[in-house]
Amino acid sequence: MNTFTICITGSTDGIGLAAAKRFAAEGHRVIVHGRDDFRISDACAAIVQSTGVEAVGFVEADFTDLDAVCSMGRELAERFPGLDLLINNAAVYMPMRTLVPEGYETTFCVNYLAPVLLTSVVKPVLIANGGSVLNVSSMDHHSAVFDSGNMQGERSYSGYEAYARSKLFNIMFTIDSASGDGPVRPIRSNSFDPGVIATKLLHAGWALAGDDVSVGGDDVFETVMVAIAKHNHNGEYFENARAAICSSVVRDPVARQELRELTGEMLSRFEV
Repeated sequence: MNTFTICITGSTDGIGLAAAKRFAAEGHRVIVHGRDDFRISDACAAIVQSTGVEAVGFVEADFTDLDAVCSMGRELAERFPGLDLLINNAAVYMPMRTLVPEGYETTFCVNYLAPVLLTSVVKPVLIANGGSVLNVSSMDHHSAVFDSGNMQGERSYSGYEAYARSKLFNIMFTIDSASGDGPVRPIRSNSFDPGVIATKLLHAGWALAGDDVSVGGDDVFETVMVAIAKHNHNGEYFENARAAICSSVVRDPVARQELRELTGEMLSRFEV
């Protein structure tokens, strides 16, 4: 069995923490990410209590702060040179439109810009180790449209549409990363939907019960084992650990190019 050194963003609760526990229990080296010391400490303790195994380390960054995300990426690359799997899991659902200090809409920043930036910063280490990226998306991406004039809900906003858009963008980014479209240096990348899981995000957006978070954690694990460790998939979208069909918008090269160029402008100051 391949043993991974994994950073799971948003791994202090929900699916991220459940996945961290499963990977640790299976002998993988887990790096916890959270937005503050208290959540990180509680998560690390929960992993030990559940598995008897300690996380190999942790990193801290609030994904509403892109400078913090960039610093986190550099810390990851420096402290964990063996990093070979990044799971971009951290996400929010915002019923009302709010802006981060830099002026971006919160859902767009946390769910899309932050993982793009983080991936870009750690990509050299991942490539050197023959590693890969797994982006947590959602089947809700099927309902989203690509409209460059309303990417951040500038004209009209709903929490659901903002969330679905961000998950659409995640898969578009996945395909670009996998293929090396544009100036992007390719890295093996896949995305997946973890199912209807009882997380805070699900309760906030849909008021549904959902499956226990352990089911979501298991789905992350199985997707990695099937898509990455066993079959070397690249540029695929998964549901229930099986390759699935994604939205036609995702497969539109013109839309992906426009998103890629707009994203590049937004992140240009980081020079990554």
